[in-house]
Amino acid sequence: MNKKNVAFFSVVTLALALMALIVVTQFFTNKATNALTTGNLKAVSTFGLNNRIQEIVNTSFELESKLKGATNLPADKIRLQSLQDSVNTLGYNAYVLSSFSEGPTRARADSINNIIDTQVTISEKILAAVKNSNTQQLKLNIDSLKKLDLGNKVYKNCMQLQRELRDDLQRTLDTNTDQASKLSLFNRVLAVFSIIAILLLATIIIRRQSQQLKLIEELKEAELAALKSKNAKDEFLANMSHELRTPLNALIGFGNLLDGTDLNVKQKEYVEIIKSSGYNLLYIVNDVLDLSKIEAGKLTIAHRPFNLYDLFTRIKKMFSATIQDKGLVYNYFIDEQIPKHVVGDPDRLQQIFINLISNAIKFTTDGGIEVSAGIIWVDEEQKFYKLSFTIKDSGVGIPKDKIGTIFERFEQLEQGAQRQHGGTGLGLTIVKNLVERMGGSISVYSHVNEGSEFNFTCILEKAERVEEAVSNEVSATYSFEDYRVLVVEDNKANQVLLKHIFSKHSLIPRIIDNGQEAVNLLRKEIFDLVLMDIQMPVMDGYTAISILRRELYLKTPVIAMTAYVSEGEVQKCLEAGFSDYMAKPVDEELLVQKMAFYLKQTGKEPSAPVQQETDAAIDYNDNLDYLTSIIGDDKEVLAEILKEMRAQWLKDKTDLAAAAGQEDTEAINRLLHRMKSTFSSLGPDHSVYKIIIDKGRLLHNGQTVAADKCNSFIDEIDSLINKTLKENAKS
Repeated sequence: MNKKNVAFFSVVTLALALMALIVVTQFFTNKATNALTTGNLKAVSTFGLNNRIQEIVNTSFELESKLKGATNLPADKIRLQSLQDSVNTLGYNAYVLSSFSEGPTRARADSINNIIDTQVTISEKILAAVKNSNTQQLKLNIDSLKKLDLGNKVYKNCMQLQRELRDDLQRTLDTNTDQASKLSLFNRVLAVFSIIAILLLATIIIRRQSQQLKLIEELKEAELAALKSKNAKDEFLANMSHELRTPLNALIGFGNLLDGTDLNVKQKEYVEIIKSSGYNLLYIVNDVLDLSKIEAGKLTIAHRPFNLYDLFTRIKKMFSATIQDKGLVYNYFIDEQIPKHVVGDPDRLQQIFINLISNAIKFTTDGGIEVSAGIIWVDEEQKFYKLSFTIKDSGVGIPKDKIGTIFERFEQLEQGAQRQHGGTGLGLTIVKNLVERMGGSISVYSHVNEGSEFNFTCILEKAERVEEAVSNEVSATYSFEDYRVLVVEDNKANQVLLKHIFSKHSLIPRIIDNGQEAVNLLRKEIFDLVLMDIQMPVMDGYTAISILRRELYLKTPVIAMTAYVSEGEVQKCLEAGFSDYMAKPVDEELLVQKMAFYLKQTGKEPSAPVQQETDAAIDYNDNLDYLTSIIGDDKEVLAEILKEMRAQWLKDKTDLAAAAGQEDTEAINRLLHRMKSTFSSLGPDHSVYKIIIDKGRLLHNGQTVAADKCNSFIDEIDSLINKTLKENAKS
């Protein structure tokens, strides 16, 4: 038995003993109180009886003395009435004495009562003889009274009764004294036990209090250690985010730039792998950071209006290439009663869909994915909608023993060395937390080899008005030619990347390496916009912006560009004095939009360069000199090449029309690249090749497809091919 148990049982035993002692003391207290009450009543009764006994003795002697000399008494009515009253009083007192006596004194009281009854009887006979003047009867009764000597008998018995009453009262007092002694003893024992108990309890309380204070101190130390650990964790995550995102920024950025150049099929494949791997690593970093925010309770849910139907369309486009590559079918359905515009967090909702749909595609090889949205209930008064979203696939399914754990951290369907799919195992954990933060819940139904169905709910508010997003086409054509932009970035790869991005918008930025150089330069020169990294050598971004705002009073917009994406970083940047915040890897479209917004404040509107789309801009050349210079005068080889070109074009033309109809920009890019490879042997100056190069980039702006331009593009190339190739190909 350990010390805690011994202390516990000791306290319990002491408490029980104290309770028992209190009960016994209470018992004797009640007994003593009752005895005291009885003794007091008996004492009062004894004093009363003593008084009455004294009165009986006095009355008996007085009455006997008067009646013995009654022979000389005249028949005076007043005197006779006085004697009669004495007789009556004597008889009454004797009766009372007999009635109130009890216990051992009752017999003596009855004896006195009997004697007095005899005296009363004789006395009444004497009084009657006096009234009737019956001398003979009077003399006879007086002699009898003298002979019986009743007065002395009453006196003796009364004296004996008084002694008996005194003895009985003494016994009662002795008993009370004994009870009082016992009560006093128990009270002393109780007091001693109480003092001991109080001391023990006080000792225990003091020890517990000391232990509690010690525990509080230990908890404070543990809390401080945990805070230090948390700060270290946050700092580690921030640094990790920065260190990972900085090279990712260059990796993804240059991948996108490289993807926009002329590449052959193999090169295109390699670039796609580089981009895909970069984005996968970015998703992993985001998952880790999102989980950190959730655990810290700092993940915020936005409350802004957005177009729910556009969100579904955008998500479909995001997965269209993957769906097509795997040969799957993707369908979505939205209940027409769901309002088009709602208020909520579109980014978090999209994050939920991306996680669930990515998993569905990852584990599905045949069939497809169905996404649907329905209504559970509507609060018309408050305009709240509880919606149900379902993502159903026909994939491998989830074993029963895994369903209960898939929402736990780092839990994955595949384990060990046989894993075929990547991932951190955090996606569904984040999804569950996001759904719960949006007022909903998530559930899953699945059978092995029959597919899975994830269902989640959330509460959204109907929006009265939503301003539709501005088309991204404009930002893609912005020209910043007349502006002065300063870039403060220490990473050489990012410097080159930004230089290439800005070159597409006619901007040659001034690039320097650290905050100190920025401060020195901005003391002397004026720029329209500054883009500044946070973590730099010599002087970091926060120190630099503090000097620029508080010492130089610089009003120029300064956008923070950093790989730090921990919670509170945006607020920290704004409070430090930055005008805005850009996270790395840099989203080119968002960067251009932000730059256009702040550069407009200078009073000069960023201009969009005119795209030369007219036929006059293209120097048509329909001859096959370039091709013949390569293959020589071999007509059969020439005809064979031209025949294959035409066959490939017929296939590409159909695919291009379909991709344009589906607004699949990625498919259009792939087809344009393939077309450049197909017709590259015609030479860079040939009309077909030049149209693909010059007009192909106008078919879409990255998200929206220009259907009329696609149709015109197909018709123009088709006409040229029919004109220049069909005549030379062998049938």
